[in-house]
Amino acid sequence: MLLTGALAGSALVAAPGTASAAARAAGPGSAPAAVVPSGPGTELSAASFTQMTVDDAGGRVWIAGDRVYPDGSRDGELIGVLYAGAGPAVASAHMAAPLSGVAVEPDGSKVYAGQSEHVAAYSHFNGSLYPLDPIPAPADDCGRELVHTGGRLFFTSRPAASPGNCADGLGSVGVAATAEGGTAGEVMYTSTRVHLEGGPGGLLVTAPERWSPADDPDLGIYRVTDGSDGSDGSDGSDGSDGSDGSDGNLLEFLGERRFTEDGTREGMDFRDAGFSADGSVLAVADGVRGTVLLDGHNARFLENRYAPLPEGVAPTAVAFSPDGKWFAQGGAASGDEADLTLAFADPSVERQPLRISFDDEAAGRRVVPRGMEFSGDGEQLFVVTSDEEGTRFWLHTIQTREALAPSRLVDVTHGPAVAGAPFRVSGRLDLDGPAPTRAPRLTVQRLSDSEVVDLPSVPVAEDGTFVLEDVLPERAGNVQYVLGYAGDEVHSLSEYWLVVDTVEASNTADPGGRQPARGAPAPSPAG
Repeated sequence: MLLTGALAGSALVAAPGTASAAARAAGPGSAPAAVVPSGPGTELSAASFTQMTVDDAGGRVWIAGDRVYPDGSRDGELIGVLYAGAGPAVASAHMAAPLSGVAVEPDGSKVYAGQSEHVAAYSHFNGSLYPLDPIPAPADDCGRELVHTGGRLFFTSRPAASPGNCADGLGSVGVAATAEGGTAGEVMYTSTRVHLEGGPGGLLVTAPERWSPADDPDLGIYRVTDGSDGSDGSDGSDGSDGSDGSDGNLLEFLGERRFTEDGTREGMDFRDAGFSADGSVLAVADGVRGTVLLDGHNARFLENRYAPLPEGVAPTAVAFSPDGKWFAQGGAASGDEADLTLAFADPSVERQPLRISFDDEAAGRRVVPRGMEFSGDGEQLFVVTSDEEGTRFWLHTIQTREALAPSRLVDVTHGPAVAGAPFRVSGRLDLDGPAPTRAPRLTVQRLSDSEVVDLPSVPVAEDGTFVLEDVLPERAGNVQYVLGYAGDEVHSLSEYWLVVDTVEASNTADPGGRQPARGAPAPSPAG
Protein backbone atom coordinates (compact mmCIF):
# COMPACT_ATOMS: atom_id res chain seq x y z
CA MET A 1 0.00 0.00 0.00
CA LEU A 2 1.28 3.46 -0.82
CA LEU A 3 1.43 6.02 1.93
CA THR A 4 1.72 9.59 0.71
CA GLY A 5 4.53 11.33 2.52
CA ALA A 6 5.53 14.95 2.71
CA LEU A 7 4.77 16.13 -0.80
CA ALA A 8 7.71 18.22 -1.97
CA GLY A 9 7.73 21.14 -3.99
CA SER A 10 20.49 4.01 -37.91
CA ALA A 11 22.73 1.76 -38.17
CA LEU A 12 21.44 -0.27 -35.28
CA VAL A 13 17.73 -0.59 -35.99
CA ALA A 14 16.26 -3.24 -38.26
CA ALA A 15 12.71 -3.29 -39.57
CA PRO A 16 10.66 -6.48 -39.31
CA GLY A 17 9.48 -8.48 -42.28
CA THR A 18 6.74 -6.83 -44.32
CA ALA A 19 3.28 -7.94 -43.36
CA SER A 20 1.34 -9.70 -46.07
CA ALA A 21 -2.18 -8.82 -47.13
CA ALA A 22 -3.39 -12.02 -45.49
CA ALA A 23 -1.91 -10.88 -42.21
CA ARG A 24 -3.91 -7.68 -42.46
CA ALA A 25 -7.25 -9.17 -43.44
CA ALA A 26 -10.08 -6.83 -42.60
CA GLY A 27 -13.12 -7.20 -40.45
CA PRO A 28 -13.49 -8.38 -36.86
CA GLY A 29 -15.85 -11.08 -38.01
CA SER A 30 -13.36 -12.62 -40.42
CA ALA A 31 -10.84 -15.33 -39.69
CA PRO A 32 -8.20 -14.44 -37.09
CA ALA A 33 -5.38 -12.32 -38.47
CA ALA A 34 -2.33 -14.25 -39.58
CA VAL A 35 0.86 -13.97 -37.54
CA VAL A 36 3.80 -12.35 -39.29
CA PRO A 37 7.31 -13.47 -38.29
CA SER A 38 9.56 -10.57 -37.37
CA GLY A 39 12.70 -9.78 -39.23
CA PRO A 40 16.04 -9.88 -37.43
CA GLY A 41 16.53 -7.29 -34.73
CA THR A 42 19.77 -5.61 -33.72
CA GLU A 43 21.35 -7.26 -30.72
CA LEU A 44 22.15 -4.89 -27.88
CA SER A 45 25.43 -5.07 -26.00
CA ALA A 46 23.70 -4.99 -22.61
CA ALA A 47 23.10 -8.24 -20.74
CA SER A 48 20.16 -6.76 -18.81
CA PHE A 49 17.28 -4.43 -19.54
CA THR A 50 15.58 -2.17 -17.03
CA GLN A 51 13.83 0.65 -18.87
CA MET A 52 13.69 2.52 -22.19
CA THR A 53 12.50 5.95 -23.26
CA VAL A 54 12.16 7.81 -26.55
CA ASP A 55 13.80 11.19 -27.09
CA ASP A 56 11.87 12.79 -29.95
CA ALA A 57 13.88 16.00 -29.85
CA GLY A 58 17.15 14.13 -30.25
CA GLY A 59 15.75 11.32 -32.39
CA ARG A 60 17.03 8.54 -30.12
CA VAL A 61 15.85 5.52 -28.18
CA TRP A 62 17.58 5.47 -24.77
CA ILE A 63 18.09 2.12 -23.04
CA ALA A 64 19.65 1.41 -19.65
CA GLY A 65 21.16 -1.88 -18.51
CA ASP A 66 24.35 -3.66 -17.47
CA ARG A 67 27.02 -4.95 -19.80
CA VAL A 68 28.99 -8.12 -19.04
CA TYR A 69 32.53 -8.57 -20.36
CA PRO A 70 34.28 -11.85 -21.22
CA ASP A 71 36.23 -11.82 -17.94
CA GLY A 72 32.98 -11.66 -15.97
CA SER A 73 33.25 -8.00 -15.01
CA ARG A 74 30.33 -5.70 -15.69
CA ASP A 75 29.43 -2.06 -15.83
CA GLY A 76 26.34 0.02 -16.34
CA GLU A 77 25.70 1.03 -19.93
CA LEU A 78 23.47 3.84 -21.13
CA ILE A 79 22.98 3.81 -24.89
CA GLY A 80 20.98 6.03 -27.22
CA VAL A 81 20.25 4.53 -30.63
CA LEU A 82 19.67 7.04 -33.41
CA TYR A 83 16.44 6.77 -35.39
CA ALA A 84 16.19 10.34 -36.74
CA GLY A 85 18.20 13.50 -36.97
CA ALA A 86 21.97 13.81 -37.08
CA GLY A 87 24.92 12.62 -35.06
CA PRO A 88 26.65 9.30 -34.38
CA ALA A 89 24.41 6.26 -34.66
CA VAL A 90 24.93 5.34 -31.00
CA ALA A 91 25.57 7.58 -28.02
CA SER A 92 26.82 5.74 -24.93
CA ALA A 93 28.08 6.22 -21.41
CA HIS A 94 29.55 3.67 -19.00
CA MET A 95 29.33 3.83 -15.22
CA ALA A 96 29.28 1.57 -12.20
CA ALA A 97 26.90 -1.39 -12.24
CA PRO A 98 24.13 -1.93 -11.47
CA LEU A 99 22.44 0.63 -13.69
CA SER A 100 18.66 0.81 -13.78
CA GLY A 101 16.10 3.24 -15.16
CA VAL A 102 16.37 6.00 -17.75
CA ALA A 103 14.59 9.29 -18.42
CA VAL A 104 15.15 12.25 -20.72
CA GLU A 105 14.26 15.93 -20.68
CA PRO A 106 11.54 16.78 -23.23
CA ASP A 107 14.00 18.92 -25.22
CA GLY A 108 16.53 16.06 -25.31
CA SER A 109 19.21 18.14 -23.62
CA LYS A 110 19.67 15.89 -20.57
CA VAL A 111 19.53 12.16 -19.98
CA TYR A 112 19.24 10.51 -16.56
CA ALA A 113 20.17 7.00 -15.41
CA GLY A 114 19.65 5.38 -12.00
CA GLN A 115 22.58 4.22 -9.88
CA SER A 116 22.68 2.68 -6.41
CA GLU A 117 23.74 5.87 -4.59
CA HIS A 118 22.41 8.62 -6.85
CA VAL A 119 20.86 9.43 -10.23
CA ALA A 120 23.49 10.00 -12.91
CA ALA A 121 22.93 12.97 -15.23
CA TYR A 122 24.37 13.73 -18.68
CA SER A 123 23.97 16.57 -21.10
CA HIS A 124 23.35 15.37 -24.63
CA PHE A 125 24.27 17.12 -27.85
CA ASN A 126 24.34 15.60 -31.32
CA GLY A 127 25.18 12.09 -30.15
CA SER A 128 27.68 13.02 -27.44
CA LEU A 129 27.10 12.64 -23.69
CA TYR A 130 28.81 14.86 -21.14
CA PRO A 131 28.64 14.00 -17.40
CA LEU A 132 26.93 16.48 -15.08
CA ASP A 133 26.76 16.59 -11.29
CA PRO A 134 24.83 13.57 -10.03
CA ILE A 135 21.38 14.06 -8.53
CA PRO A 136 21.21 13.14 -4.82
CA ALA A 137 18.89 10.23 -4.07
CA PRO A 138 18.39 7.72 -1.23
CA ALA A 139 20.22 4.43 -1.59
CA ASP A 140 18.73 1.85 -3.93
CA ASP A 141 19.61 -1.84 -4.11
CA CYS A 142 16.58 -3.10 -5.99
CA GLY A 143 16.65 -1.15 -9.26
CA ARG A 144 15.44 2.40 -9.72
CA GLU A 145 12.76 3.51 -12.10
CA LEU A 146 12.83 7.02 -13.53
CA VAL A 147 10.19 9.10 -15.29
CA HIS A 148 10.10 12.71 -16.44
CA THR A 149 6.61 14.18 -16.38
CA GLY A 150 5.06 17.54 -15.63
CA GLY A 151 8.46 19.19 -15.90
CA ARG A 152 9.89 17.13 -13.01
CA LEU A 153 12.12 14.08 -12.68
CA PHE A 154 10.74 11.35 -10.39
CA PHE A 155 12.63 8.24 -9.25
CA THR A 156 12.20 5.26 -6.96
CA SER A 157 14.57 4.26 -4.14
CA ARG A 158 14.62 1.02 -2.15
CA PRO A 159 17.54 0.02 0.07
CA ALA A 160 18.04 -3.65 0.87
CA ALA A 161 20.73 -5.82 2.37
CA SER A 162 20.69 -7.80 -0.88
CA PRO A 163 18.54 -7.92 -4.04
CA GLY A 164 16.83 -10.94 -2.54
CA ASN A 165 15.51 -8.79 0.30
CA CYS A 166 13.75 -6.24 -1.91
CA ALA A 167 10.36 -7.35 -0.61
CA ASP A 168 11.25 -6.05 2.85
CA GLY A 169 11.75 -2.58 4.23
CA LEU A 170 10.48 0.81 3.19
CA GLY A 171 11.03 2.44 -0.20
CA SER A 172 10.11 5.82 -1.58
CA VAL A 173 9.34 7.88 -4.66
CA GLY A 174 11.45 11.01 -4.87
CA VAL A 175 11.62 14.11 -7.04
CA ALA A 176 14.72 15.99 -8.16
CA ALA A 177 15.28 19.70 -7.69
CA THR A 178 15.05 22.05 -10.66
CA ALA A 179 17.07 25.08 -11.69
CA GLU A 180 13.89 27.14 -11.39
CA GLY A 181 13.60 26.44 -7.69
CA GLY A 182 11.56 23.23 -7.63
CA THR A 183 12.30 21.50 -4.33
CA ALA A 184 13.82 18.02 -4.11
CA GLY A 185 12.55 15.42 -1.66
CA GLU A 186 10.50 12.29 -1.17
CA VAL A 187 6.90 12.52 -2.33
CA MET A 188 5.62 9.18 -1.08
CA TYR A 189 6.68 6.01 0.73
CA THR A 190 5.92 2.43 -0.16
CA SER A 191 6.23 -0.85 1.67
CA THR A 192 6.91 -2.73 -1.56
CA ARG A 193 8.69 -2.13 -4.83
CA VAL A 194 6.87 0.41 -6.98
CA HIS A 195 6.84 1.14 -10.72
CA LEU A 196 6.40 4.57 -12.30
CA GLU A 197 4.80 5.68 -15.54
CA GLY A 198 4.35 9.22 -16.87
CA GLY A 199 1.69 10.60 -19.15
CA PRO A 200 0.52 13.73 -20.98
CA GLY A 201 -0.31 16.81 -18.99
CA GLY A 202 1.92 15.82 -16.07
CA LEU A 203 0.15 12.52 -15.26
CA LEU A 204 2.00 10.06 -13.02
CA VAL A 205 1.15 6.44 -12.18
CA THR A 206 2.48 4.55 -9.18
CA ALA A 207 2.03 0.77 -9.42
CA PRO A 208 3.33 -1.42 -6.55
CA GLU A 209 4.42 -5.01 -7.00
CA ARG A 210 2.36 -7.54 -5.10
CA TRP A 211 3.86 -9.50 -2.22
CA SER A 212 2.02 -12.68 -3.16
CA PRO A 213 -0.90 -13.68 -5.41
CA ALA A 214 -3.25 -12.92 -2.53
CA ASP A 215 -1.88 -9.40 -2.13
CA ASP A 216 -3.91 -6.65 -3.80
CA PRO A 217 -1.76 -3.55 -4.33
CA ASP A 218 -3.41 -0.25 -5.18
CA LEU A 219 -2.45 1.57 -8.36
CA GLY A 220 -2.50 5.36 -7.99
CA ILE A 221 -2.91 8.14 -10.55
CA TYR A 222 -1.63 11.66 -9.87
CA ARG A 223 -1.10 14.90 -11.72
CA VAL A 224 2.00 17.03 -11.23
CA THR A 225 1.07 20.55 -10.18
CA ASP A 226 3.22 23.67 -10.04
CA GLY A 227 3.48 23.43 -6.24
CA SER A 228 7.03 23.68 -4.95
CA ASP A 229 6.71 23.28 -1.17
CA GLY A 230 5.27 20.11 0.26
CA SER A 231 6.10 20.79 3.89
CA ASP A 232 2.43 21.18 4.79
CA GLY A 233 1.24 18.07 2.96
CA SER A 234 -0.76 15.32 4.60
CA ASP A 235 0.84 11.97 5.36
CA GLY A 236 -2.13 10.12 3.92
CA SER A 237 -3.14 8.61 7.25
CA ASP A 238 -6.70 9.85 6.80
CA GLY A 239 -7.17 7.86 3.61
CA SER A 240 -6.42 10.72 1.24
CA ASP A 241 -3.11 12.10 0.13
CA GLY A 242 -3.94 15.67 1.09
CA SER A 243 -2.75 17.01 -2.26
CA ASP A 244 -5.45 18.68 -4.30
CA GLY A 245 -3.00 20.95 -6.11
CA SER A 246 -4.24 24.06 -4.34
CA ASP A 247 -2.06 23.99 -1.19
CA GLY A 248 1.40 24.05 -2.72
CA ASN A 249 1.76 20.27 -2.95
CA LEU A 250 3.51 18.81 -5.94
CA LEU A 251 1.07 15.97 -6.68
CA GLU A 252 -2.68 16.15 -7.11
CA PHE A 253 -4.33 12.82 -6.30
CA LEU A 254 -6.76 11.73 -9.04
CA GLY A 255 -7.72 8.19 -8.06
CA GLU A 256 -6.59 4.72 -7.10
CA ARG A 257 -7.62 1.23 -8.12
CA ARG A 258 -7.35 -2.23 -6.63
CA PHE A 259 -7.94 -4.95 -9.18
CA THR A 260 -9.93 -7.10 -6.78
CA GLU A 261 -11.60 -5.75 -3.69
CA ASP A 262 -13.41 -8.82 -2.35
CA GLY A 263 -10.34 -11.02 -1.89
CA THR A 264 -11.68 -13.76 -4.16
CA ARG A 265 -9.20 -13.25 -6.99
CA GLU A 266 -5.52 -12.57 -7.39
CA GLY A 267 -4.43 -8.95 -7.04
CA MET A 268 -2.78 -6.79 -9.65
CA ASP A 269 0.30 -8.43 -11.16
CA PHE A 270 1.82 -5.33 -12.79
CA ARG A 271 3.93 -5.60 -15.95
CA ASP A 272 3.56 -2.21 -17.68
CA ALA A 273 1.26 0.78 -18.10
CA GLY A 274 0.72 3.47 -20.71
CA PHE A 275 -1.54 6.51 -21.16
CA SER A 276 -3.48 7.32 -24.29
CA ALA A 277 -2.44 10.46 -26.16
CA ASP A 278 -5.04 12.62 -24.39
CA GLY A 279 -4.54 10.98 -21.00
CA SER A 280 -8.14 9.77 -20.81
CA VAL A 281 -7.25 6.05 -20.80
CA LEU A 282 -4.60 4.16 -18.87
CA ALA A 283 -3.79 0.68 -20.17
CA VAL A 284 -2.23 -1.74 -17.70
CA ALA A 285 -0.53 -4.99 -18.68
CA ASP A 286 -1.48 -7.37 -15.88
CA GLY A 287 0.01 -10.84 -15.58
CA VAL A 288 -3.33 -12.29 -14.48
CA ARG A 289 -5.91 -10.41 -16.54
CA GLY A 290 -4.05 -9.34 -19.67
CA THR A 291 -4.72 -5.74 -20.68
CA VAL A 292 -6.89 -3.76 -18.24
CA LEU A 293 -8.19 -0.29 -19.16
CA LEU A 294 -8.71 2.41 -16.54
CA ASP A 295 -10.00 5.96 -16.76
CA GLY A 296 -6.90 8.14 -16.76
CA HIS A 297 -8.61 10.80 -14.62
CA ASN A 298 -10.14 8.74 -11.80
CA ALA A 299 -8.84 5.14 -12.19
CA ARG A 300 -12.27 3.56 -12.67
CA PHE A 301 -12.49 0.43 -14.80
CA LEU A 302 -13.31 0.84 -18.51
CA GLU A 303 -14.61 -1.67 -21.02
CA ASN A 304 -11.80 -3.16 -23.07
CA ARG A 305 -12.77 -3.27 -26.75
CA TYR A 306 -9.31 -4.12 -28.06
CA ALA A 307 -8.45 -7.52 -29.49
CA PRO A 308 -6.57 -9.35 -26.74
CA LEU A 309 -3.25 -11.10 -27.01
CA PRO A 310 -3.63 -14.69 -28.25
CA GLU A 311 -4.61 -17.34 -25.72
CA GLY A 312 -1.70 -18.41 -23.56
CA VAL A 313 0.49 -15.36 -24.30
CA ALA A 314 1.73 -13.74 -21.10
CA PRO A 315 1.32 -9.93 -21.24
CA THR A 316 4.50 -7.88 -20.74
CA ALA A 317 4.05 -4.41 -22.26
CA VAL A 318 1.51 -1.85 -23.49
CA ALA A 319 1.90 1.46 -25.31
CA PHE A 320 -0.25 4.13 -26.96
CA SER A 321 1.29 6.29 -29.68
CA PRO A 322 1.58 10.01 -28.85
CA ASP A 323 -0.23 10.92 -32.07
CA GLY A 324 -3.34 9.12 -30.82
CA LYS A 325 -3.49 6.59 -33.66
CA TRP A 326 -2.02 3.30 -32.41
CA PHE A 327 -2.21 0.89 -29.48
CA ALA A 328 0.29 -1.92 -28.99
CA GLN A 329 0.27 -4.92 -26.67
CA GLY A 330 3.39 -7.01 -26.13
CA GLY A 331 3.77 -10.44 -24.61
CA ALA A 332 5.78 -13.58 -24.15
CA ALA A 333 4.53 -16.37 -26.41
CA SER A 334 5.62 -19.91 -26.97
CA GLY A 335 6.29 -21.21 -30.45
CA ASP A 336 5.02 -19.09 -33.32
CA GLU A 337 2.20 -17.37 -31.43
CA ALA A 338 2.10 -13.59 -31.73
CA ASP A 339 4.23 -11.68 -29.20
CA LEU A 340 3.03 -8.28 -30.45
CA THR A 341 -0.41 -6.96 -31.38
CA LEU A 342 -0.62 -3.56 -33.08
CA ALA A 343 -4.08 -2.04 -33.53
CA PHE A 344 -5.77 1.30 -34.05
CA ALA A 345 -6.19 3.25 -30.81
CA ASP A 346 -9.76 3.98 -31.88
CA PRO A 347 -11.42 0.60 -31.21
CA SER A 348 -14.39 1.54 -33.41
CA VAL A 349 -12.19 0.98 -36.47
CA GLU A 350 -13.22 -2.51 -37.52
CA ARG A 351 -9.88 -3.89 -38.60
CA GLN A 352 -7.93 -6.96 -37.57
CA PRO A 353 -4.71 -5.97 -35.79
CA LEU A 354 -1.24 -6.67 -37.08
CA ARG A 355 0.27 -9.57 -35.15
CA ILE A 356 4.02 -10.22 -35.08
CA SER A 357 5.91 -13.19 -33.67
CA PHE A 358 9.45 -12.92 -32.32
CA ASP A 359 10.71 -16.48 -32.53
CA ASP A 360 14.18 -16.46 -34.03
CA GLU A 361 17.77 -16.60 -32.80
CA ALA A 362 18.38 -13.18 -34.34
CA ALA A 363 15.12 -11.64 -33.16
CA GLY A 364 14.60 -12.76 -29.59
CA ARG A 365 11.71 -14.82 -28.27
CA ARG A 366 9.48 -12.37 -26.39
CA VAL A 367 8.77 -8.72 -25.69
CA VAL A 368 10.40 -7.79 -22.38
CA PRO A 369 8.37 -6.12 -19.61
CA ARG A 370 8.12 -2.37 -20.30
CA GLY A 371 9.87 -2.96 -23.61
CA MET A 372 7.74 -0.88 -26.03
CA GLU A 373 7.66 2.83 -26.88
CA PHE A 374 6.41 4.82 -29.90
CA SER A 375 8.09 7.70 -31.66
CA GLY A 376 6.30 11.01 -31.13
CA ASP A 377 4.75 10.99 -34.61
CA GLY A 378 3.47 7.44 -34.13
CA GLU A 379 5.19 6.21 -37.29
CA GLN A 380 7.58 3.87 -35.50
CA LEU A 381 7.18 1.44 -32.61
CA PHE A 382 10.39 0.48 -30.82
CA VAL A 383 10.38 -2.99 -29.26
CA VAL A 384 12.98 -4.68 -27.07
CA THR A 385 12.93 -8.48 -27.09
CA SER A 386 14.95 -11.07 -25.20
CA ASP A 387 15.85 -14.73 -25.32
CA GLU A 388 14.08 -17.12 -22.99
CA GLU A 389 16.79 -16.77 -20.36
CA GLY A 390 16.63 -12.98 -20.39
CA THR A 391 20.36 -12.57 -20.98
CA ARG A 392 20.39 -11.35 -24.60
CA PHE A 393 18.39 -8.43 -25.96
CA TRP A 394 17.41 -7.10 -29.37
CA LEU A 395 15.97 -3.79 -30.55
CA HIS A 396 13.35 -3.78 -33.32
CA THR A 397 11.75 -0.89 -35.16
CA ILE A 398 8.21 -1.62 -36.35
CA GLN A 399 6.92 0.73 -39.05
CA THR A 400 3.32 1.28 -38.01
CA ARG A 401 2.20 1.66 -41.62
CA GLU A 402 2.58 -2.15 -41.74
CA ALA A 403 -0.71 -2.28 -39.83
CA LEU A 404 -2.58 -0.19 -42.41
CA ALA A 405 -4.88 -1.88 -44.88
CA PRO A 406 -3.26 -2.26 -48.31
CA SER A 407 -4.25 -0.19 -51.33
CA ARG A 408 -3.55 -0.96 -54.98
CA LEU A 409 -3.98 0.76 -58.34
CA VAL A 410 -5.05 -1.97 -60.76
CA ASP A 411 -6.53 -2.55 -64.22
CA VAL A 412 -4.83 0.59 -65.55
CA THR A 413 -5.30 0.99 -69.33
CA HIS A 414 -4.99 3.89 -71.72
CA GLY A 415 -6.16 4.98 -75.16
CA PRO A 416 -4.06 6.02 -78.17
CA ALA A 417 -0.94 7.96 -77.27
CA VAL A 418 -0.70 10.59 -80.01
CA ALA A 419 1.60 13.55 -79.48
CA GLY A 420 -0.39 16.75 -78.90
CA ALA A 421 -3.71 14.88 -78.72
CA PRO A 422 -6.10 14.18 -75.85
CA PHE A 423 -5.09 11.17 -73.77
CA ARG A 424 -7.27 9.06 -71.52
CA VAL A 425 -6.27 6.67 -68.71
CA SER A 426 -8.68 4.53 -66.68
CA GLY A 427 -8.21 2.13 -63.80
CA ARG A 428 -9.38 1.16 -60.34
CA LEU A 429 -8.25 1.84 -56.79
CA ASP A 430 -8.61 -1.28 -54.66
CA LEU A 431 -8.81 -0.74 -50.89
CA ASP A 432 -8.69 -3.64 -48.46
CA GLY A 433 -10.34 -3.46 -45.09
CA PRO A 434 -12.85 -0.82 -44.00
CA ALA A 435 -14.33 1.90 -46.16
CA PRO A 436 -12.10 4.94 -46.67
CA THR A 437 -12.44 7.73 -44.12
CA ARG A 438 -12.76 10.33 -46.88
CA ALA A 439 -13.48 10.30 -50.62
CA PRO A 440 -10.22 9.19 -52.30
CA ARG A 441 -8.45 11.30 -54.90
CA LEU A 442 -5.33 10.46 -56.90
CA THR A 443 -2.40 12.75 -57.42
CA VAL A 444 -0.92 12.80 -60.93
CA GLN A 445 2.46 13.85 -62.27
CA ARG A 446 3.50 13.82 -65.92
CA LEU A 447 7.18 13.41 -66.81
CA SER A 448 8.43 14.05 -70.34
CA ASP A 449 12.01 14.88 -71.33
CA SER A 450 13.21 16.91 -68.31
CA GLU A 451 9.82 18.45 -67.56
CA VAL A 452 7.72 17.47 -64.54
CA VAL A 453 4.12 18.71 -64.49
CA ASP A 454 1.69 18.35 -61.58
CA LEU A 455 -1.76 17.66 -63.03
CA PRO A 456 -5.09 18.23 -61.23
CA SER A 457 -6.03 15.46 -58.82
CA VAL A 458 -8.41 12.79 -60.06
CA PRO A 459 -11.53 11.76 -58.09
CA VAL A 460 -12.22 8.09 -57.39
CA ALA A 461 -15.78 6.84 -57.80
CA GLU A 462 -17.57 4.81 -55.13
CA ASP A 463 -16.78 1.60 -57.02
CA GLY A 464 -13.07 2.50 -57.06
CA THR A 465 -12.85 3.41 -60.75
CA PHE A 466 -11.15 6.55 -61.98
CA VAL A 467 -10.52 8.32 -65.29
CA LEU A 468 -7.60 10.62 -66.06
CA GLU A 469 -7.85 12.95 -69.05
CA ASP A 470 -4.87 14.91 -70.30
CA VAL A 471 -3.34 16.36 -73.46
CA LEU A 472 -0.01 14.83 -74.41
CA PRO A 473 3.06 16.98 -75.15
CA GLU A 474 3.43 18.11 -78.77
CA ARG A 475 6.71 16.27 -79.22
CA ALA A 476 6.58 12.49 -79.70
CA GLY A 477 8.58 10.35 -77.34
CA ASN A 478 8.53 8.75 -73.92
CA VAL A 479 5.97 10.07 -71.41
CA GLN A 480 5.49 8.80 -67.87
CA TYR A 481 2.54 9.30 -65.53
CA VAL A 482 2.89 8.78 -61.78
CA LEU A 483 -0.48 8.01 -60.19
CA GLY A 484 -0.48 8.25 -56.42
CA TYR A 485 -2.88 7.49 -53.60
CA ALA A 486 -1.79 9.14 -50.34
CA GLY A 487 -3.78 6.76 -48.16
CA ASP A 488 -5.99 7.75 -45.24
CA GLU A 489 -6.33 6.92 -41.54
CA VAL A 490 -6.67 3.19 -42.22
CA HIS A 491 -5.21 2.60 -45.70
CA SER A 492 -1.63 2.67 -46.91
CA LEU A 493 -0.31 4.78 -49.73
CA SER A 494 0.32 3.33 -53.20
CA GLU A 495 1.77 4.46 -56.53
CA TYR A 496 1.57 3.38 -60.14
CA TRP A 497 4.00 4.34 -62.91
CA LEU A 498 2.47 4.39 -66.38
CA VAL A 499 4.98 4.51 -69.26
CA VAL A 500 3.82 5.29 -72.80
CA ASP A 501 5.60 6.05 -76.08
CA THR A 502 3.73 8.73 -77.99
CA VAL A 503 3.67 8.79 -81.77
CA GLU A 504 3.11 11.46 -84.39
CA ALA A 505 -0.48 11.80 -85.54
CA SER A 506 0.30 10.47 -89.08
CA ASN A 507 1.62 7.20 -87.59
CA THR A 508 -1.52 6.35 -85.67
CA ALA A 509 -2.86 3.02 -86.87
CA ASP A 510 -6.22 2.86 -85.09
CA PRO A 511 -7.42 6.06 -83.37
CA GLY A 512 -10.27 4.18 -81.71
CA GLY A 513 -8.21 1.30 -80.38
CA ARG A 514 -7.22 0.79 -76.74
CA GLN A 515 -3.91 -0.41 -75.44
CA PRO A 516 -3.00 -1.98 -72.09
CA ALA A 517 -0.85 0.12 -69.83
CA ARG A 518 2.86 -0.51 -70.16
CA GLY A 519 3.42 0.22 -66.51
CA ALA A 520 3.31 -1.45 -63.14
CA PRO A 521 2.63 -0.58 -59.58
CA ALA A 522 5.65 0.98 -57.95
CA PRO A 523 6.93 -0.67 -54.79
CA SER A 524 5.10 0.76 -51.79
CA PRO A 525 6.28 0.87 -48.18
CA ALA A 526 2.98 -0.69 -47.26
CA GLY A 527 3.34 -3.53 -49.71
